[in-house]
Amino acid sequence: MVNLSLRNKSLIVEGSPTDEIFKWEHRIFFTTLAGYQLDESNHRYLFSAKRKLISTVSETVGYLKAEGISFETDEDVSKILQKVRTEQVEYEKAKKAILEVKVPKKSLSLSPRIIRPLKPHQQRGVEHLFLVKHGANFSVPGSGKTTVIYAAFENLRSEGVVDKLLVIGPRSCFFPWEEEAAKCFGSPLRIARLTGTKMTRQSVYLQADDYDSFLCTYQTATNDADEIIDLCKRYKLFVVIDESHNIKRIEGGVWSETMLSIAPYATRRAILSGTPMPNDFTDLWSQITFLWPAEQVLGNRDHYRYRCEDENEIDSIRQSLRPFFFRTKKSELNLPPVKFTLHKCILKPYQSSIYKALATKILREISTEPEERHMLRQWRKARLVRLLQAASNPTLLNQYSEEFNISPISTEGASIIQLIEKYPEYEIPIKFELINKLINQLLSENEKVVVWTSFVHNIKMLNNFLKRIKPFVVFGAVPKDESEDVEFNREQQIRQFKETKGPAVLLANPAACGESISLHKASFHAVYLDRTFNCGQYMQSLDRLHRIGLEPGEIVNYHIVLAQQTIDETIDRRLSEKQERMLRLLEDELPIGTFEVEQYEMEPTEDEETIDFEEALKDIREQYGSGS
Repeated sequence: MVNLSLRNKSLIVEGSPTDEIFKWEHRIFFTTLAGYQLDESNHRYLFSAKRKLISTVSETVGYLKAEGISFETDEDVSKILQKVRTEQVEYEKAKKAILEVKVPKKSLSLSPRIIRPLKPHQQRGVEHLFLVKHGANFSVPGSGKTTVIYAAFENLRSEGVVDKLLVIGPRSCFFPWEEEAAKCFGSPLRIARLTGTKMTRQSVYLQADDYDSFLCTYQTATNDADEIIDLCKRYKLFVVIDESHNIKRIEGGVWSETMLSIAPYATRRAILSGTPMPNDFTDLWSQITFLWPAEQVLGNRDHYRYRCEDENEIDSIRQSLRPFFFRTKKSELNLPPVKFTLHKCILKPYQSSIYKALATKILREISTEPEERHMLRQWRKARLVRLLQAASNPTLLNQYSEEFNISPISTEGASIIQLIEKYPEYEIPIKFELINKLINQLLSENEKVVVWTSFVHNIKMLNNFLKRIKPFVVFGAVPKDESEDVEFNREQQIRQFKETKGPAVLLANPAACGESISLHKASFHAVYLDRTFNCGQYMQSLDRLHRIGLEPGEIVNYHIVLAQQTIDETIDRRLSEKQERMLRLLEDELPIGTFEVEQYEMEPTEDEETIDFEEALKDIREQYGSGS
């Protein structure tokens, strides 16, 4: 008789020397496929990878049954098997229960500790989690997914289903989770950040009794996976992955594999993302399998990949997914309308000369553009970025652009180079003057203003230009939180901007002020010094202000500063086209496989870049002729 047991943190499969499991055909399974080590002298196989223990127990038992090999299990292995069976029962119940969520039978009764009133769509989100137990919330950004989790967590905790909450996500989500906790709970939630050195984090794990909730980055979770699994064994943990599209890679990745190894040990699981599956159904495998790690929903990784390649399987995949996600669309938030104001300006003489020189240079160079695909893409990108820099602020042309990995302009054309080098001596960019006037007007009306620009050097120049106002700043080089710099960091800058009494200005780069950051209520005015062709990034910045929590009369104002007869006009037209398409697609219940550019991701596709370049080139030809 074969025995399965857990001893000294290892799964042991043992028997007598003559047992069938030691024949060569079974050794292949244990040592090659399942990852056991053969201890021939003691007639046993050993498996010690803690992170795959539950899945290996299930796989081993399944193999023994399929081969007709009799076995016995000790109490610990029996508990694991019971856990797997219980999850299978929960899975079947969840599929049936979801039918009830469409029409709730009664209003949701929340724990009295939750003092924040929930919107109807948030109540449905909580109810969905209760029904399916392990679920996804794919509602649009700004819909209040954090509040949904807190409400569900507190009810589950009051019922004894869970003890503590663990949120794994980007570091930028820490402050919002802490901020929302203060608004949701009638008494403080004891939250610990799993940051700092290994020793500092160990201290938090040892003192876990003192906390209700933990915040952890993907990187820390990867480094501390064993500690997190132990935490799941000590407490009934509700594990939430925020911005779960970060673990979408079906081919595997360190973060994805870590989340899948932690999943079986969590009592409850949830994933949150406003952009879970922009391009392909394969993006969902790791996310959904985290919810149901026995692979009940989408099946084996390799088999699922093949299904995604078969158009005849798509409807079946959608039906499999439908019970396990909840989604609120933007139109369902009933937010007050937004107001866009276009502030047009004409470049000053020197800036206009620089812009024209660069534009006509592109026309002359078209015939000699690189043929190699990668080189051509980079060549086109560099030309568009330089036009954007010239239209925004010509001094950018002398700077290395870390945002776009573009070097300073070359020394070709000595006269134009000299003009660029001495530009600050001749004039102030028209956009800086216009923004200064606009900001002064809004500040005089006691408003707070967010100024967006794609270039870090613009932030630094604006910061100096507006130094009498003492703006707050957020860009890539600013430390993320107090663990990196106690006195100056992004969290501190955003917090002070939001908490400042009276008018204030925040200068921000969309790439550094994106996921998980809420600026609504603090500011109703956003000014765009410049924009790129990246619609996902642009829409993400719009959502920072236009979010759930706005009252009917609170109108968000977007001020677009646009230089006429420049690439700004091409960008404005292209963004309008892309935004209209994206908003239409986002109203789909599950907008998979329809985006050419990933919603809220920073890199457009090559095809889209080609169209952007061709549109810009067409406009240049209309403005400056053939360039000959």
